[in-house]
Amino acid sequence: MSSDKPTCGQQADLSPMDNPCNLFYLRRAARAVSKQYGAAMKASDVEAPQFSVLFILSKAGALSITDLANKMGLDRTSMSRNLAPLQSHGYISVSDQGMSRAREVTITEAGTAVLQELMPMWRKAQAEFVEHMGEANTALLIELLGRVAKIGTASARG
Repeated sequence: MSSDKPTCGQQADLSPMDNPCNLFYLRRAARAVSKQYGAAMKASDVEAPQFSVLFILSKAGALSITDLANKMGLDRTSMSRNLAPLQSHGYISVSDQGMSRAREVTITEAGTAVLQELMPMWRKAQAEFVEHMGEANTALLIELLGRVAKIGTASARG
């Protein structure tokens, strides 16, 4: 199957705007969706990615930083950076059990309360996204992104 547009890497002199590079388009789409969800949650001191942390902890209970990072698709260092604002606001607690044991993260009562305040904002952002994309396309996108996420997991293993 031939295409008029070159794929990523076929012509090095093309810019990412001219070249349908998967990474470029995925990152651009991620920024756009993050901006949309961030705008929906602008009345809060919790950013969209931090909402995901609170939501995961509310469902999963206490998790090690490593396990939480794996669920979020982040490395442990990035996860720790994302936890700092939540911890400073008192929305999560991180156990200090030393180097020999995994540090566990739990959502606090304040975190649960702010999550409940954020839910209507999140639902609004979700509804706007589905309205823009359509239900079938949204479902397909979620399925495809799940498959894309597995690429990174497989690459990390070897």
